[in-house]
Amino acid sequence: MSGYASRLSRAGGRFLDALAFLSRLAPPRPCNARSLAACVPWFAPAGLVLGSLYTLAAWLFLTLLSASPATMLFSGAVWSAAALAAWLWLALELWSTRGLHWDGLADLGDACGSGATGARFWEILRDSRLGAFGALSLLLIFSGQWLALTWHLAAGHWLPLVLAPAWGRACAVWLAASAPPHDPDSLGGLACAGAGPAVRRIYRLAAFLLTCLLMALGLSLWQGLVLLGAQYWLTRRLAATARRQGGLSGDFLGAAIELGQLCFLLATL
Repeated sequence: MSGYASRLSRAGGRFLDALAFLSRLAPPRPCNARSLAACVPWFAPAGLVLGSLYTLAAWLFLTLLSASPATMLFSGAVWSAAALAAWLWLALELWSTRGLHWDGLADLGDACGSGATGARFWEILRDSRLGAFGALSLLLIFSGQWLALTWHLAAGHWLPLVLAPAWGRACAVWLAASAPPHDPDSLGGLACAGAGPAVRRIYRLAAFLLTCLLMALGLSLWQGLVLLGAQYWLTRRLAATARRQGGLSGDFLGAAIELGQLCFLLATL
């Protein structure tokens, strides 16, 4: 019994490490290279918690709004309320994650959009200033997520909103398992160390089983195939870019989270 309790305690600690690393919703915890690598398999469960909280907030907002007489004054009330709830969902994600994943997306957009390679690519990637390609990346992905979230909320599709953050963080794990790190001692390098072959197999199996479950709940076959195919293509493209530029960094993983999240939201419309 003590052995079981010890394993359960370690699992809980690693989950809290993942939640603290990915968001501000868990208190800061002592962190070292070993603990960070060990929490990588818990990225998707942490994303599931985040998605549940964002979706609960959106549901409460819609419930309160539906009780207001003002929502009955115009025919577009449902879509307007859904658009506001979708904005709230995204605002909570930005707040809870400190915008770190979006920052990685913008940095990678600038670096890839510049067409630079080698040292110049990494110089642009690490530049804190926002460039045109980074701004366009933020605009396209944010608007895409907002529109997809609005559609799901207007249609009453709650499950995709809960699962999307978990899928996005799973995308980061798949990417970490698919390309070498640029710097083994960086956050990206430690994530790669935690995404070993066993973790990759578990995540692939979980993605397949989740897609099958979604199809049993009403997702069409073509949507399931699009979801898995698009995710495979996205991971391969990001991994190929990372290998061409000398390896992965945390910015790649942050971009993978937001791109994977968008992929899931669009495929499940």
